[in-house]
Amino acid sequence: MSPQPALSNGAWWTFCAGTFTCFLTGFTYTFGEWSPAIKSSFRYSQAQLDTLALAKDLGNFISMDAGFTTNRFGAHVSVAVGTLVLATSSAFIFLSLGHDVPFAAMIVLFAIFGHSMSFCDNAGISTSVKNFPQSKGSAVGLMKAMEGLTAAVINTVFFSFCSDAQLNYFPLWIAGSTLGTGLFAVPLIAMTDSPVEEDEHRVSSKFRFLTGALLVYTAFCGIVVYLKAYILPVAVVAVLMPLGLFLLTMGGSASPRAQSLLDNGQQRSDRPNLSAWEMLLRVDFYLLFYVFIAVQGAGLLLSNNFSQIVKAVSHDPHASSAGYLTIFSIFNTCGRIFVGFGSEALKAQVNRPWFLAISATLMTVAFLFLHLGKSFLAFSAGLVGFGLGGSFALQAVVIEEVFGPKEMPIKYSCCFCAACIGSLVLSDLLAGLLYDMAAKEQGQTICHLYGDGL
Repeated sequence: MSPQPALSNGAWWTFCAGTFTCFLTGFTYTFGEWSPAIKSSFRYSQAQLDTLALAKDLGNFISMDAGFTTNRFGAHVSVAVGTLVLATSSAFIFLSLGHDVPFAAMIVLFAIFGHSMSFCDNAGISTSVKNFPQSKGSAVGLMKAMEGLTAAVINTVFFSFCSDAQLNYFPLWIAGSTLGTGLFAVPLIAMTDSPVEEDEHRVSSKFRFLTGALLVYTAFCGIVVYLKAYILPVAVVAVLMPLGLFLLTMGGSASPRAQSLLDNGQQRSDRPNLSAWEMLLRVDFYLLFYVFIAVQGAGLLLSNNFSQIVKAVSHDPHASSAGYLTIFSIFNTCGRIFVGFGSEALKAQVNRPWFLAISATLMTVAFLFLHLGKSFLAFSAGLVGFGLGGSFALQAVVIEEVFGPKEMPIKYSCCFCAACIGSLVLSDLLAGLLYDMAAKEQGQTICHLYGDGL
Protein backbone atom coordinates (compact mmCIF):
# COMPACT_ATOMS: atom_id res chain seq x y z
CA MET A 1 0.00 0.00 0.00
CA SER A 2 1.50 3.35 -1.07
CA PRO A 3 1.52 6.18 1.48
CA GLN A 4 -1.25 8.75 1.13
CA PRO A 5 0.17 11.81 -0.67
CA ALA A 6 -0.04 15.19 1.04
CA LEU A 7 -1.68 16.63 -2.10
CA SER A 8 -4.49 15.01 -4.08
CA ASN A 9 -3.54 13.69 -7.51
CA GLY A 10 -0.04 13.09 -6.20
CA ALA A 11 1.23 11.25 -9.30
CA TRP A 12 0.61 14.31 -11.47
CA TRP A 13 2.34 16.67 -9.04
CA THR A 14 5.32 14.31 -8.99
CA PHE A 15 5.22 14.12 -12.78
CA CYS A 16 5.32 17.93 -13.02
CA ALA A 17 8.24 18.23 -10.59
CA GLY A 18 10.07 15.29 -12.15
CA THR A 19 9.68 16.78 -15.61
CA PHE A 20 11.46 19.94 -14.56
CA THR A 21 14.26 17.95 -12.94
CA CYS A 22 14.65 16.12 -16.26
CA PHE A 23 14.84 19.56 -17.88
CA LEU A 24 18.06 20.06 -15.89
CA THR A 25 19.64 16.97 -17.43
CA GLY A 26 19.26 18.61 -20.84
CA PHE A 27 22.04 21.01 -19.88
CA THR A 28 24.42 18.33 -21.15
CA TYR A 29 23.28 19.19 -24.71
CA THR A 30 24.17 22.87 -24.29
CA PHE A 31 27.90 22.17 -24.06
CA GLY A 32 28.31 22.63 -27.80
CA GLU A 33 27.05 26.19 -27.33
CA TRP A 34 29.29 27.44 -24.52
CA SER A 35 32.31 25.18 -25.11
CA PRO A 36 34.06 27.92 -27.19
CA ALA A 37 34.35 29.94 -23.95
CA ILE A 38 36.14 26.99 -22.34
CA LYS A 39 38.33 26.43 -25.39
CA SER A 40 39.46 30.04 -25.68
CA SER A 41 39.88 30.60 -21.94
CA PHE A 42 42.22 27.62 -21.50
CA ARG A 43 43.54 27.44 -25.08
CA TYR A 44 42.43 23.83 -25.41
CA SER A 45 42.63 21.75 -28.57
CA GLN A 46 39.46 20.11 -29.91
CA ALA A 47 40.69 16.78 -28.52
CA GLN A 48 41.04 18.30 -25.05
CA LEU A 49 37.60 19.86 -25.35
CA ASP A 50 36.20 16.47 -26.34
CA THR A 51 37.92 14.94 -23.32
CA LEU A 52 35.99 17.33 -21.09
CA ALA A 53 32.80 16.43 -22.97
CA LEU A 54 33.62 12.76 -22.46
CA ALA A 55 34.16 13.32 -18.72
CA LYS A 56 30.77 15.04 -18.61
CA ASP A 57 29.12 12.16 -20.45
CA LEU A 58 30.85 9.48 -18.38
CA GLY A 59 29.70 11.21 -15.23
CA ASN A 60 26.17 11.55 -16.59
CA PHE A 61 25.67 8.06 -17.96
CA ILE A 62 27.56 5.96 -15.40
CA SER A 63 24.93 6.36 -12.72
CA MET A 64 24.73 3.23 -10.61
CA ASP A 65 24.84 5.24 -7.38
CA ALA A 66 21.93 7.35 -8.63
CA GLY A 67 19.92 4.18 -9.24
CA PHE A 68 20.73 2.81 -5.79
CA THR A 69 19.87 6.15 -4.16
CA THR A 70 16.49 6.37 -5.88
CA ASN A 71 15.74 2.72 -5.19
CA ARG A 72 16.71 2.92 -1.50
CA PHE A 73 15.91 6.46 -0.34
CA GLY A 74 13.38 7.80 -2.83
CA ALA A 75 13.28 10.15 -5.80
CA HIS A 76 13.26 13.33 -3.70
CA VAL A 77 16.65 12.46 -2.18
CA SER A 78 18.15 11.87 -5.62
CA VAL A 79 16.80 15.22 -6.84
CA ALA A 80 18.20 16.98 -3.77
CA VAL A 81 21.66 15.48 -4.35
CA GLY A 82 21.57 16.12 -8.08
CA THR A 83 20.46 19.77 -7.98
CA LEU A 84 22.87 20.71 -5.19
CA VAL A 85 25.88 19.16 -6.93
CA LEU A 86 24.90 20.47 -10.38
CA ALA A 87 24.54 24.04 -9.12
CA THR A 88 27.83 23.87 -7.21
CA SER A 89 29.85 22.33 -10.06
CA SER A 90 28.41 24.83 -12.58
CA ALA A 91 29.44 27.71 -10.32
CA PHE A 92 32.95 26.28 -10.05
CA ILE A 93 33.21 25.96 -13.84
CA PHE A 94 32.29 29.64 -14.13
CA LEU A 95 34.83 30.63 -11.47
CA SER A 96 37.58 28.59 -13.15
CA LEU A 97 37.44 30.62 -16.39
CA GLY A 98 40.38 32.96 -16.72
CA HIS A 99 42.44 31.11 -14.13
CA ASP A 100 45.27 28.63 -14.42
CA VAL A 101 43.43 25.42 -13.54
CA PRO A 102 45.15 22.07 -14.23
CA PHE A 103 43.52 20.10 -17.03
CA ALA A 104 43.16 17.07 -14.74
CA ALA A 105 41.17 19.19 -12.28
CA MET A 106 38.87 20.35 -15.08
CA ILE A 107 38.28 16.73 -16.11
CA VAL A 108 37.18 15.90 -12.56
CA LEU A 109 35.00 19.02 -12.39
CA PHE A 110 33.21 18.17 -15.63
CA ALA A 111 32.74 14.56 -14.50
CA ILE A 112 31.04 15.83 -11.32
CA PHE A 113 29.00 18.30 -13.40
CA GLY A 114 27.73 15.48 -15.62
CA HIS A 115 27.21 13.00 -12.81
CA SER A 116 24.90 15.33 -10.92
CA MET A 117 22.46 15.23 -13.85
CA SER A 118 22.16 11.45 -13.59
CA PHE A 119 20.48 11.79 -10.19
CA CYS A 120 17.87 14.17 -11.60
CA ASP A 121 17.21 11.95 -14.61
CA ASN A 122 17.01 8.69 -12.69
CA ALA A 123 14.58 10.14 -10.17
CA GLY A 124 12.28 11.65 -12.79
CA ILE A 125 12.16 8.69 -15.18
CA SER A 126 11.83 6.07 -12.44
CA THR A 127 8.83 7.83 -10.90
CA SER A 128 7.12 8.05 -14.31
CA VAL A 129 7.52 4.35 -15.03
CA LYS A 130 6.32 3.48 -11.52
CA ASN A 131 3.45 5.95 -11.19
CA PHE A 132 1.98 5.54 -14.71
CA PRO A 133 2.29 1.80 -15.45
CA GLN A 134 -0.45 1.86 -18.10
CA SER A 135 0.88 4.99 -19.86
CA LYS A 136 4.60 4.84 -19.15
CA GLY A 137 5.59 5.41 -22.78
CA SER A 138 3.71 8.71 -22.92
CA ALA A 139 4.92 9.75 -19.46
CA VAL A 140 8.59 9.06 -20.18
CA GLY A 141 8.36 10.55 -23.68
CA LEU A 142 6.94 13.84 -22.37
CA MET A 143 9.41 13.97 -19.50
CA LYS A 144 12.28 13.37 -21.90
CA ALA A 145 10.79 15.97 -24.24
CA MET A 146 11.41 18.69 -21.68
CA GLU A 147 15.00 17.46 -21.45
CA GLY A 148 15.31 17.84 -25.20
CA LEU A 149 13.98 21.41 -25.08
CA THR A 150 16.55 22.59 -22.56
CA ALA A 151 18.98 24.04 -25.10
CA ALA A 152 16.25 25.97 -26.93
CA VAL A 153 14.77 27.42 -23.73
CA ILE A 154 18.05 28.29 -22.03
CA ASN A 155 19.34 29.88 -25.25
CA THR A 156 16.22 32.05 -25.43
CA VAL A 157 16.64 33.19 -21.85
CA PHE A 158 20.42 33.58 -21.98
CA PHE A 159 20.56 35.57 -25.21
CA SER A 160 17.78 37.85 -23.97
CA PHE A 161 20.32 39.16 -21.47
CA CYS A 162 23.75 38.29 -22.90
CA SER A 163 25.56 38.20 -26.25
CA ASP A 164 27.85 35.68 -27.95
CA ALA A 165 30.79 37.52 -26.38
CA GLN A 166 29.48 36.65 -22.91
CA LEU A 167 29.26 32.87 -23.24
CA ASN A 168 31.50 32.55 -20.19
CA TYR A 169 28.42 33.40 -18.08
CA PHE A 170 26.51 30.36 -19.37
CA PRO A 171 27.56 28.03 -16.50
CA LEU A 172 26.38 30.66 -14.01
CA TRP A 173 22.93 30.60 -15.65
CA ILE A 174 22.92 26.84 -15.31
CA ALA A 175 23.68 27.13 -11.59
CA GLY A 176 20.86 29.62 -10.98
CA SER A 177 18.30 27.60 -12.96
CA THR A 178 19.26 24.45 -11.10
CA LEU A 179 18.88 25.96 -7.64
CA GLY A 180 15.45 27.33 -8.46
CA THR A 181 14.27 23.99 -9.83
CA GLY A 182 15.61 22.05 -6.85
CA LEU A 183 13.85 24.29 -4.32
CA PHE A 184 10.58 23.68 -6.18
CA ALA A 185 10.93 19.97 -6.98
CA VAL A 186 12.43 18.32 -3.88
CA PRO A 187 9.65 19.07 -1.36
CA LEU A 188 6.94 18.53 -3.97
CA ILE A 189 8.16 15.03 -4.89
CA ALA A 190 8.61 14.15 -1.21
CA MET A 191 4.97 15.06 -0.50
CA THR A 192 3.30 13.60 -3.58
CA ASP A 193 5.17 10.58 -5.02
CA SER A 194 2.49 7.89 -5.47
CA PRO A 195 0.88 5.81 -8.26
CA VAL A 196 -1.80 7.45 -10.38
CA GLU A 197 -5.34 6.72 -9.18
CA GLU A 198 -7.36 8.04 -12.11
CA ASP A 199 -8.93 5.79 -14.70
CA GLU A 200 -6.88 5.01 -17.80
CA HIS A 201 -9.11 7.04 -20.14
CA ARG A 202 -8.64 10.22 -18.12
CA VAL A 203 -4.89 9.67 -17.84
CA SER A 204 -4.63 9.13 -21.60
CA SER A 205 -6.66 12.29 -22.27
CA LYS A 206 -4.30 14.34 -20.12
CA PHE A 207 -1.26 12.94 -21.87
CA ARG A 208 -2.81 13.73 -25.26
CA PHE A 209 -3.42 17.30 -24.12
CA LEU A 210 0.16 17.63 -22.87
CA THR A 211 1.53 16.16 -26.10
CA GLY A 212 -0.35 18.68 -28.25
CA ALA A 213 0.49 21.57 -25.94
CA LEU A 214 4.16 20.67 -25.81
CA LEU A 215 4.32 20.46 -29.60
CA VAL A 216 2.86 23.98 -29.77
CA TYR A 217 5.44 25.11 -27.24
CA THR A 218 8.19 23.46 -29.30
CA ALA A 219 6.97 25.35 -32.39
CA PHE A 220 7.03 28.55 -30.33
CA CYS A 221 10.68 27.92 -29.43
CA GLY A 222 11.46 27.29 -33.10
CA ILE A 223 9.84 30.57 -34.16
CA VAL A 224 11.76 32.44 -31.45
CA VAL A 225 15.03 31.03 -32.79
CA TYR A 226 14.13 31.74 -36.42
CA LEU A 227 13.24 35.36 -35.66
CA LYS A 228 15.99 35.67 -33.04
CA ALA A 229 13.35 37.20 -30.77
CA TYR A 230 15.62 37.23 -27.75
CA ILE A 231 13.85 39.81 -25.58
CA LEU A 232 12.74 39.76 -21.95
CA PRO A 233 8.97 39.22 -22.50
CA VAL A 234 9.64 36.25 -24.78
CA ALA A 235 12.07 34.81 -22.24
CA VAL A 236 9.44 35.08 -19.49
CA VAL A 237 6.88 33.24 -21.66
CA ALA A 238 9.44 30.55 -22.50
CA VAL A 239 10.03 29.91 -18.78
CA LEU A 240 6.45 30.11 -17.47
CA MET A 241 4.49 28.44 -20.27
CA PRO A 242 5.61 24.83 -19.51
CA LEU A 243 4.80 25.26 -15.83
CA GLY A 244 1.30 26.46 -16.71
CA LEU A 245 0.75 23.53 -19.07
CA PHE A 246 1.66 20.93 -16.49
CA LEU A 247 -0.38 22.60 -13.75
CA LEU A 248 -3.49 22.18 -15.92
CA THR A 249 -3.26 18.41 -15.41
CA MET A 250 -3.67 18.64 -11.64
CA GLY A 251 -7.46 18.70 -11.76
CA GLY A 252 -9.54 15.59 -11.16
CA SER A 253 -10.07 13.22 -8.29
CA ALA A 254 -8.61 9.86 -7.39
CA SER A 255 -10.50 6.76 -8.46
CA PRO A 256 -10.30 3.83 -6.00
CA ARG A 257 -11.73 1.56 -8.72
CA ALA A 258 -8.94 2.52 -11.09
CA GLN A 259 -6.33 1.73 -8.45
CA SER A 260 -8.01 -1.61 -7.69
CA LEU A 261 -7.97 -2.54 -11.38
CA LEU A 262 -4.34 -1.49 -11.60
CA ASP A 263 -3.35 -3.66 -8.63
CA ASN A 264 -5.22 -6.66 -10.06
CA GLY A 265 -3.58 -6.14 -13.44
CA GLN A 266 -0.14 -6.13 -11.85
CA GLN A 267 -0.91 -9.35 -10.00
CA ARG A 268 -2.08 -11.08 -13.20
CA SER A 269 1.00 -10.08 -15.18
CA ASP A 270 3.04 -13.06 -16.36
CA ARG A 271 5.89 -11.15 -17.97
CA PRO A 272 9.47 -11.52 -16.61
CA ASN A 273 10.34 -9.54 -13.50
CA LEU A 274 14.09 -9.93 -13.15
CA SER A 275 16.47 -8.33 -10.71
CA ALA A 276 19.20 -6.05 -12.06
CA TRP A 277 21.78 -8.83 -11.70
CA GLU A 278 19.58 -11.36 -13.51
CA MET A 279 19.08 -8.86 -16.33
CA LEU A 280 22.84 -8.47 -16.74
CA LEU A 281 23.12 -12.22 -17.36
CA ARG A 282 20.72 -12.12 -20.33
CA VAL A 283 21.97 -11.97 -23.93
CA ASP A 284 18.98 -9.88 -25.05
CA PHE A 285 20.05 -7.11 -22.67
CA TYR A 286 23.39 -6.79 -24.49
CA LEU A 287 21.72 -6.75 -27.88
CA LEU A 288 19.63 -3.79 -26.78
CA PHE A 289 22.67 -2.26 -25.10
CA TYR A 290 24.66 -2.35 -28.36
CA VAL A 291 21.92 -0.53 -30.29
CA PHE A 292 21.72 2.16 -27.61
CA ILE A 293 25.53 2.58 -27.76
CA ALA A 294 25.42 3.19 -31.52
CA VAL A 295 22.41 5.54 -31.61
CA GLN A 296 23.18 7.60 -28.52
CA GLY A 297 26.92 7.72 -29.21
CA ALA A 298 26.26 9.16 -32.67
CA GLY A 299 23.90 11.77 -31.26
CA LEU A 300 26.39 12.82 -28.59
CA LEU A 301 29.13 13.04 -31.22
CA LEU A 302 27.11 15.73 -32.96
CA SER A 303 26.00 17.62 -29.86
CA ASN A 304 29.46 17.64 -28.23
CA ASN A 305 31.21 18.74 -31.44
CA PHE A 306 28.58 21.09 -32.85
CA SER A 307 30.81 24.16 -32.75
CA GLN A 308 33.60 22.39 -34.67
CA ILE A 309 31.29 20.57 -37.09
CA VAL A 310 29.47 23.74 -38.15
CA LYS A 311 32.77 25.54 -38.78
CA ALA A 312 34.10 22.61 -40.82
CA VAL A 313 30.99 22.01 -42.92
CA SER A 314 30.51 25.77 -43.49
CA HIS A 315 34.19 26.29 -44.38
CA ASP A 316 34.01 29.25 -41.97
CA PRO A 317 36.09 29.41 -38.76
CA HIS A 318 33.71 32.04 -37.36
CA ALA A 319 30.42 30.20 -38.09
CA SER A 320 28.04 30.02 -35.12
CA SER A 321 26.39 26.79 -34.02
CA ALA A 322 23.60 28.47 -31.99
CA GLY A 323 20.85 28.09 -34.60
CA TYR A 324 21.74 24.50 -35.46
CA LEU A 325 21.95 23.57 -31.79
CA THR A 326 18.44 24.89 -31.26
CA ILE A 327 17.17 22.93 -34.29
CA PHE A 328 18.81 19.85 -32.78
CA SER A 329 17.14 20.62 -29.46
CA ILE A 330 13.69 21.12 -30.97
CA PHE A 331 13.78 17.91 -33.01
CA ASN A 332 15.28 16.11 -30.02
CA THR A 333 12.10 17.12 -28.21
CA CYS A 334 9.84 16.06 -31.11
CA GLY A 335 11.55 12.66 -31.20
CA ARG A 336 10.87 12.13 -27.52
CA ILE A 337 7.24 13.20 -27.90
CA PHE A 338 6.37 11.28 -31.07
CA VAL A 339 8.30 8.13 -30.23
CA GLY A 340 7.13 8.08 -26.62
CA PHE A 341 3.47 8.78 -27.40
CA GLY A 342 3.47 6.83 -30.68
CA SER A 343 4.99 3.70 -29.17
CA GLU A 344 2.39 3.89 -26.40
CA ALA A 345 -0.51 4.34 -28.84
CA LEU A 346 0.65 1.43 -31.02
CA LYS A 347 1.92 -0.88 -28.28
CA ALA A 348 -0.78 -3.47 -29.06
CA GLN A 349 0.24 -3.64 -32.74
CA VAL A 350 3.98 -2.82 -32.81
CA ASN A 351 6.60 -4.01 -30.37
CA ARG A 352 8.40 -1.04 -28.86
CA PRO A 353 11.94 -2.10 -29.95
CA TRP A 354 10.88 -1.48 -33.59
CA PHE A 355 10.74 2.22 -32.75
CA LEU A 356 14.37 1.94 -31.67
CA ALA A 357 15.20 0.53 -35.11
CA ILE A 358 13.47 3.55 -36.70
CA SER A 359 15.58 5.93 -34.59
CA ALA A 360 18.75 4.15 -35.69
CA THR A 361 17.73 4.41 -39.36
CA LEU A 362 17.08 8.15 -39.08
CA MET A 363 20.47 8.63 -37.43
CA THR A 364 22.19 6.83 -40.32
CA VAL A 365 20.44 8.98 -42.93
CA ALA A 366 21.36 12.15 -41.02
CA PHE A 367 25.10 11.45 -41.07
CA LEU A 368 25.00 10.56 -44.76
CA PHE A 369 23.39 13.92 -45.55
CA LEU A 370 25.95 15.73 -43.40
CA HIS A 371 28.50 15.08 -46.15
CA LEU A 372 26.46 17.07 -48.68
CA GLY A 373 27.51 20.43 -47.25
CA LYS A 374 26.20 23.46 -45.41
CA SER A 375 22.76 23.37 -47.05
CA PHE A 376 22.00 20.10 -45.28
CA LEU A 377 23.34 21.08 -41.84
CA ALA A 378 19.92 21.98 -40.45
CA PHE A 379 18.36 18.83 -41.93
CA SER A 380 21.04 16.61 -40.41
CA ALA A 381 20.86 18.37 -37.04
CA GLY A 382 17.10 17.81 -36.98
CA LEU A 383 17.27 14.11 -37.90
CA VAL A 384 20.04 13.40 -35.39
CA GLY A 385 18.08 15.22 -32.69
CA PHE A 386 14.92 13.24 -33.52
CA GLY A 387 16.73 9.89 -33.51
CA LEU A 388 18.59 10.62 -30.28
CA GLY A 389 15.46 11.87 -28.55
CA GLY A 390 13.52 8.80 -29.64
CA SER A 391 16.15 6.45 -28.21
CA PHE A 392 16.07 8.17 -24.82
CA ALA A 393 12.25 8.11 -24.77
CA LEU A 394 12.36 4.34 -25.31
CA GLN A 395 15.24 3.35 -23.05
CA ALA A 396 13.57 3.05 -19.65
CA VAL A 397 10.27 1.77 -21.05
CA VAL A 398 11.85 -0.98 -23.16
CA ILE A 399 13.99 -2.14 -20.23
CA GLU A 400 10.95 -2.19 -17.93
CA GLU A 401 8.78 -4.09 -20.40
CA VAL A 402 11.41 -6.67 -21.36
CA PHE A 403 12.89 -7.29 -17.90
CA GLY A 404 10.15 -6.16 -15.49
CA PRO A 405 9.72 -3.38 -12.90
CA LYS A 406 11.80 -4.96 -10.12
CA GLU A 407 14.74 -2.71 -9.10
CA MET A 408 13.84 -0.45 -12.02
CA PRO A 409 16.05 2.53 -11.00
CA ILE A 410 19.11 0.26 -10.93
CA LYS A 411 18.26 -1.47 -14.23
CA TYR A 412 17.73 1.91 -15.87
CA SER A 413 21.16 3.02 -14.61
CA CYS A 414 22.76 -0.10 -16.11
CA CYS A 415 21.31 0.57 -19.56
CA PHE A 416 22.04 4.29 -19.29
CA CYS A 417 25.77 3.47 -19.42
CA ALA A 418 25.39 2.79 -23.14
CA ALA A 419 25.51 6.49 -23.94
CA CYS A 420 28.85 7.01 -22.17
CA ILE A 421 30.45 4.15 -24.12
CA GLY A 422 29.10 5.64 -27.33
CA SER A 423 30.43 9.05 -26.36
CA LEU A 424 33.88 7.59 -25.60
CA VAL A 425 34.21 5.70 -28.88
CA LEU A 426 32.50 8.04 -31.34
CA SER A 427 32.83 11.53 -29.86
CA ASP A 428 36.16 11.45 -28.03
CA LEU A 429 38.25 8.76 -29.74
CA LEU A 430 36.90 9.36 -33.25
CA ALA A 431 35.65 12.91 -33.82
CA GLY A 432 38.05 14.88 -31.62
CA LEU A 433 41.19 13.18 -32.89
CA LEU A 434 40.15 13.33 -36.55
CA TYR A 435 39.28 17.03 -36.42
CA ASP A 436 42.57 17.88 -34.69
CA MET A 437 44.52 15.83 -37.27
CA ALA A 438 42.75 17.66 -40.10
CA ALA A 439 43.37 21.06 -38.49
CA LYS A 440 47.07 20.25 -38.10
CA GLU A 441 47.34 19.27 -41.76
CA GLN A 442 45.67 22.57 -42.72
CA GLY A 443 48.02 24.56 -40.45
CA GLN A 444 45.04 25.81 -38.44
CA THR A 445 43.89 25.56 -34.84
CA ILE A 446 40.31 24.85 -36.01
CA CYS A 447 39.43 22.51 -38.86
CA HIS A 448 37.36 24.46 -41.41
CA LEU A 449 38.06 22.66 -44.68
CA TYR A 450 35.63 19.77 -44.28
CA GLY A 451 36.22 16.78 -46.51
CA ASP A 452 39.81 16.27 -47.60
CA GLY A 453 41.33 16.10 -44.15
CA LEU A 454 38.76 13.80 -42.60
